Amino acid sequence: MAEPPASSNSGGGGGGVSLPLIESELYFLIARFLTTGPCRRALKVLVQELEQHQLLPKRLDWQGNEHYRSYEELVLSNKHVAPDHLLQICKRIGPILDKEIPPSISRVNSLLGAGRQSLLRTAKDCRNTVWKGSAFAALHRGRPPEFPVNYGTPPNLVEVHRAKQLTGYAKFSTSFPGSMYQHVKMHRRILGHLSSVYCVAFDRTGHRIFTGSDDCLVKIWSTHNGRLFATLRGHSAEISDMAVNYENTMIAAGSCDKMIRVWCLRTCAPVAVLHGHTGSITSLQFSPMVKGSMRYMVSTGADGTVCFWQWDTDSMKFNNRPVKFTEKPRPGVQMLCSSFSVGGMFLATGSTDHVIRMYFFGSETPEKIAELESHADKVDSIQFSNSGDRFISGSRDGTARIWCFEQAEWKSILLDMSDRLPGFLIRCSSTLTIGHLFETLTTMF
Repeated sequence: MAEPPASSNSGGGGGGVSLPLIESELYFLIARFLTTGPCRRALKVLVQELEQHQLLPKRLDWQGNEHYRSYEELVLSNKHVAPDHLLQICKRIGPILDKEIPPSISRVNSLLGAGRQSLLRTAKDCRNTVWKGSAFAALHRGRPPEFPVNYGTPPNLVEVHRAKQLTGYAKFSTSFPGSMYQHVKMHRRILGHLSSVYCVAFDRTGHRIFTGSDDCLVKIWSTHNGRLFATLRGHSAEISDMAVNYENTMIAAGSCDKMIRVWCLRTCAPVAVLHGHTGSITSLQFSPMVKGSMRYMVSTGADGTVCFWQWDTDSMKFNNRPVKFTEKPRPGVQMLCSSFSVGGMFLATGSTDHVIRMYFFGSETPEKIAELESHADKVDSIQFSNSGDRFISGSRDGTARIWCFEQAEWKSILLDMSDRLPGFLIRCSSTLTIGHLFETLTTMF
């Protein structure tokens, strides 16, 4: 059989270098790209060397033989290849790769990227990793923790809130992911009271839960297995509110029998029975403010009074004569709710006369500093922010207001519950519940 003819070239020059087709095409596209730029001398030198070493793509005849082509011949035979052809290819690679293997930072494409931003990254580079809570603390303070693409499973709430304590910030979508509500299950159903349960509270460790009921009893339960630890007796009417002090040593319960009873959490023994109201107790709060061993507990009542009870952490004894404010501009006014600021410097109370009253603890004794009249109906829920001097109030008039302390006065932002807020919809009944709403809104302002 006759041997196939050796490959021939259409032009003269030095010996050619055998290259893969894609490399030869890349040389050609680089030369085309340089034709529209300022590097004309570089283009001239590049074309000369490409033709000298025969690095440009070769032509194949019907017998499979290769034939050398000059740069100009390639341009004429590939008129569909524009000077920016290589640039357009580079622009398309990034978005296509992002769909298959997401980068660390989306929509940021670079030909020089490294690691998970490299255009040469593989699925192995972006495999799921497990983060510890301490890893979140390494993020810059005040910046929302943004999870990288290689974070496989979202962190649990314990990790998120620990990270919030360490970094000082957390996004609402991270702290309360929508997926968490899809997996909420009943942990324990406890039948321990003879009648309705009106109030519940956790201790400061989260290991115990307290329930106050219509049967005049306060019961202490384990949050882990639902076991009953103790039953606290003494009230003669339904329990209306409860509070645990910040030292986690006492629990106070207010009742419709107009009395406040305090028990020791270590021994479950009675500590104090406080008589200061002539009406039902509507709210109880322990102040977070520290003044040596002196602390305050606040109670509000249906008799329109606010009582500040002083007690000592060392002796655990209460002063039986409270600092009392009678807020009764007209008959029938009741105090309904109260909330302390983070450091305990301010106390906000809501009442049936539509007024929010502010108390200040910067002096030797508590003093009233402001009366805020913006709601058109009773203020039945109020809650301070977990950071800063801001609080939110909810009213039977169907509105809520976010209050901020600016330029020595309290200013408010109106939230109309009939309007749709950006990003989510709040549904409310005739009585607006504040607690969860405020944690949501503080991330927006």
